Amino acid sequence: MQDIQRNNNPKRPTVFVSHPRCKFGGMVTRIGPEDWPEAVARTEGPQMIVSGPGAGKTEFLVRRALHLINELGVKPESMLLLSFSRRSASDLRHRISSRLNRSFTEVPSSTFHALAARLIEANGPQVLGLRRVPALLTAPEQVDLVQSLLATEDPKRWPVPHRAMLTSHTFAVEVTDFILRCRDLLVDAPTLATRVQERDQWRGLDLFLSRYDARLAQEDRIDYGTLQSRAVEVLADEEVAAQVTAAHPYILVDEFQDTTRVQAEMLRLLYGGHRNLTVTGDPYQSIYSFRGADASNLTDFPTSFPDADGNPAAHFALTTSFRVRQEILRSAERITAGGALPEVAGPVESAPGPSSVEVYRFTQQSEEAEWIAAEAERLHRVEGIPYGEIAVLVRTKRRILSELSRALDRRGIAHDRPDARSIDQPAIRIVLDIVIAATGAGEERAAAVQRLLLGPLYSVTLGRWRELERAAARAHTGWVSVLRSEIPEAGDLADLIENPSWATDKPAADGFWYLWEHLDRFDVFAVAADGSARRALSSLSQVLTRLRERNEGATLADYTTIAESEEFEALPLLAFDAPQEDRLALTTMHQAKGLEFQAVFIADATEGVLPDLRPRDSFLDTRLLDTRQSVDRSEYALARLREEMRLAYTAMCRASSRVVWTTTASGVAEDHGSPSRFLAAVAGVLTVDDALESPGDSSVPVTPRAVLASLRRAVRDVGSGEAAPRLAALGALAARSDLPAFAHGTVERGPEDGLVAPDMTLSPSQAEAFDTCPRRYVLERRLHVGDTSTVYLHFGSLIHEVLEGTEKAALDAGEPRGTEEAALIHLEEQFDPVQFGGEPWATGWRRRAEECLARLYRNWPDGSLPVVDVERSFRTDIAGHTWTGRADRVEGAEGRLRIVDYKTSGSAKSVAEGKESLQLAFYALAANADEGLGGTVSAAELWYPAARGAKSVTVRKLAMEDLDELEERLGEAATGIFAGSWEPTPSDACDRCRVRQLCPAWPEGNEAFA
Repeated sequence: MQDIQRNNNPKRPTVFVSHPRCKFGGMVTRIGPEDWPEAVARTEGPQMIVSGPGAGKTEFLVRRALHLINELGVKPESMLLLSFSRRSASDLRHRISSRLNRSFTEVPSSTFHALAARLIEANGPQVLGLRRVPALLTAPEQVDLVQSLLATEDPKRWPVPHRAMLTSHTFAVEVTDFILRCRDLLVDAPTLATRVQERDQWRGLDLFLSRYDARLAQEDRIDYGTLQSRAVEVLADEEVAAQVTAAHPYILVDEFQDTTRVQAEMLRLLYGGHRNLTVTGDPYQSIYSFRGADASNLTDFPTSFPDADGNPAAHFALTTSFRVRQEILRSAERITAGGALPEVAGPVESAPGPSSVEVYRFTQQSEEAEWIAAEAERLHRVEGIPYGEIAVLVRTKRRILSELSRALDRRGIAHDRPDARSIDQPAIRIVLDIVIAATGAGEERAAAVQRLLLGPLYSVTLGRWRELERAAARAHTGWVSVLRSEIPEAGDLADLIENPSWATDKPAADGFWYLWEHLDRFDVFAVAADGSARRALSSLSQVLTRLRERNEGATLADYTTIAESEEFEALPLLAFDAPQEDRLALTTMHQAKGLEFQAVFIADATEGVLPDLRPRDSFLDTRLLDTRQSVDRSEYALARLREEMRLAYTAMCRASSRVVWTTTASGVAEDHGSPSRFLAAVAGVLTVDDALESPGDSSVPVTPRAVLASLRRAVRDVGSGEAAPRLAALGALAARSDLPAFAHGTVERGPEDGLVAPDMTLSPSQAEAFDTCPRRYVLERRLHVGDTSTVYLHFGSLIHEVLEGTEKAALDAGEPRGTEEAALIHLEEQFDPVQFGGEPWATGWRRRAEECLARLYRNWPDGSLPVVDVERSFRTDIAGHTWTGRADRVEGAEGRLRIVDYKTSGSAKSVAEGKESLQLAFYALAANADEGLGGTVSAAELWYPAARGAKSVTVRKLAMEDLDELEERLGEAATGIFAGSWEPTPSDACDRCRVRQLCPAWPEGNEAFA
C-alpha cells in the first residue's frame, strides 16, 4: 500500500512519500486541477512533471511559459523550449504564441537536432575547428556515403562473415545504424576500440568509424547523429556553456521519455548555470527505443539533474486526465500491467463522461476494412462526429493499410495516408520520370517514357503507346528518334533525353529550372486545374535549393536516385496537397502519438502484428553498445513485449470516448494468425476468445449506396424462410430504372472471346499454364479467379528474395556464388512473421527456410559455373509474338551458359516433365539470343532445395536436344491463347485445382454454366 501523507488544507497538494514503486526515493507532489496555478508559478530549479495520458503535460509547460512571460517579464526569446519532433515543437510554439498579448513575438521552440545545428553553427569554428558550417546529410545520403567507404575497405580487417557483404547496400544500412547508435550513446572511435575486444563481430568498425569521421571532416558534412554528439563537445566548453545558459535562463522540455542519452547530456550541460529546467513525460508512453530513446532518462531525472545544493530534482505528478475517460483508461492500464516500469505518476483519475472499448473479429481483411470504413461513415453522419475527430491506427503500413484506404475512398471519405510521399505527387513524379528517361537505360528508361506519354503532358492512348513501343523495338535507335518522328509535340522531350547534361552536370535546382524552360508543355500543366501541381513544384524547388546548401555538387540525377529510396521523404516548406480540414487520420500507432480524437479504431490486431516481436537485433548486435542491455535474448524479448504494451496503451489513449479494436484471424491457411494476445486485457476477460465478438449487421443504412447494398442482401437471404421481405426488397430494386441489371442479382452470360489483347506480351509461365489446362489458364490468369495470397506464395517469395540478395552480393564481390552464412543474414533481414500468420506458425516456416537454404548451399548442384547475373530479364520473339521472362540465375564461363530457376515447392516435377519444361525452354532460347551474355546455353535446370524427403537439391534438367520441338510447343500455346480456345484438359491435377467448381468438365462446375 502507498504511504499517503495528507493535510487538511484543500489548496495544498496531496503528497506521496517514498512511493514504493518509484525507482528513486524522495517526495512526489500530486497536483490536482485546483493546484495548477500554484504549481505553474513555481518556476525555479529542476522539476519533473509526470502524468498519465491527457492529463495536461504539454498544457502545463505552455502555462508555465506564459507565466514566465506575462507575470515575471521573461523575454520569450530567452526561453528555450525543446520537444521530440518538429510537429510537437511547432505545436508548442503555436499554443504559446496564440495566447500571448503581443504581436511579432518569436518563441524559440525547436527539436534537439535544430538546437544542435544552431550550437555548431555559432560555435563550431572556434570550439571544433570547423572550416565552415557542415552540410547536413539526409538518411539515404548517409547510407550512400557509408556504402562507398565500405566498398574500399580492406576485407582482412573485418570478420570473415562480413567480408562478402562489404559492397552490399544491406550491410551499409546496418553499419549506418551502428554509427547512429554510437552517437546516441556518446561512443567515439577510441571508446569503440576498447569495446571491440569484447565482441568479435565489431572488429573493423572502430577503424571504419575513424575513416568515416575523417571523410565527414574532409567534405565538411555531418549526419544527424554526429550533429548531436558534436553539440555536446561544443557545450563541454565552459565558456560556451556559460554563454548559452545565460542567454536561456529557463529551459522547458516536453516528452522527455523520448530523449536519447546524448540529448540528456546536452541538457545536463545546458542547465548547470541556472538549474531552471522543467521536463514533462510519461514513461508508459516510451515507444521509440528503436530510435535510441531511453526511458530511464525520465525515471532517473531527479538524481541525474539535482538542484544547486545537490538535492534531487522536484517530482510532480498530475492527477487528472482531461481527455481519457474511465473505460478507456482502465482498459489501457490493464494492457500495461506488469510493464516493469516505475510508477512515477501514481494513479490517474479519468475524465468525466461515458466511454466504450469494443473488440470485434472478422474472417477476412477486406471485411474488416469495409466495416471500419462503414462505421466511420456512420459516426460522421449519424452521430455528427467530424472525420477529423476519427482515427484508424495500424501497427504496420504493410498489411491492411491499402485495403483500409480503398474502403474509405469508395465512400468518399477524405483521409491522410502515412505512406503518401511528396515525390509521388503527379507533378513531382513527372520531373523525376523525365530525369530517369534522360539518364536511365533499358527497361527503366522505357517505363519512364511510358509514364510520361500516358500521363497528362501528352495523354497518349494505350493503343498508341503499344505502336510506339513496337516502333522503338524495330528502330534500334532508342526513344529519341521515335519521339521526334512519331510525336512531333514531344520533340523538346527528345532533346532533354538526348542531352542529359542538365540532369547530370548542373546543380539540382539549376537542372530543374532548365527543364522548366525547355519543356514547352510543362508550364501549362503546372498552372492548370486546382493549383496542386504548382504548389508541388514550388515545394520541390525549395527542397532542391536546400539540397544545394547541403551538397553543392548534387545534381538532379543524384536527387532522383535518393528520392527513389523507400526511406526518403523530402520535407517541403509548403504543403502541396489542397487543404481539407475534415480528414480522417489513417496512420500508424507510432505516428499518432501526441494526437487526440473522439473515436479511435485500432485495426489488424493480430498476433505477430501487434505485438510485433520480430527480432530487431541487427547482425552487428548494435543494441549491446548500451552496456546496460542484457546479452540474454529472453530478457531482450521481454523488453520488446513491454514496449509493445506501451505502444498499445499510447494508441488507446488517443481517444476520448470510444476505442474499437478489430482483428482478422481465420487461421494460417488464409495468411492470418491468431488474434492479438492484448485483446483479453483490453476486454478485461481471461482469454482472447472470450473477448471476441462479431459486429453483426444491425446498423441502419446511412447512404443511398448502403441502402442499395442492404436491399441486395435481403434479396439474397434465402435462408430467412420469409418470402415477403425478399419480394419487397426485389420490388424496391426493380423500381429503380437507373440501376443496371446486375443490381437485381441477374446478369446475362458474356462471351468468352476478347479476353486477350492482340498485342499482349506472353510469358513462359503463361505457356505452361495453358499447356496444362486452357480452362484453368483463362480463369486464373486472365480472369484472376481464385487469386489469393497464401503462406506458400510468401515462402516462395521469401526464398527467392534471399537468394537474389545473396547471389547479387556475391556477383558484386566477384565471388562465383554466395555462402550459407550470407544467405542466413539475408533471411534474418527479410523474414516477417506477419506474412506467415504470426507465432507459433512463423517459427516453423522460418526453420523450413533455414533448412532450405542450408540444403542448397551445402549441396550445391554439380557442374556449377560462376554467377554472371541474377534475376535476368529476357525479351524475345517466338511465333510472331513478344515474350518476356526473368530467370533466377545465369551462370557462365568460356562461352558456356547455365540457366537456373529455383522452385520452392515440396514436390518436384518428374524427370520427364523437367526435360520438356516450357519455362526452361524459353530461358534457353532467349539467352541464346541475348548478345549481352556472350555465350550459348549448355544447360537449363530447375532446382528444388525444399523438396520433401531429399537429402540434397533435387535437379530437373531440360532436354537441350529437344529445344526446337519445345519452341514449336511454345508457339502452339501462343496460338491457342490468342485464338481464345479455353477447352478444359482434365488430368490428375484437377484434384488440386482452385477453379474446379467453375469447370464444365466436372459436375460441380456445370451449374455455373447451365
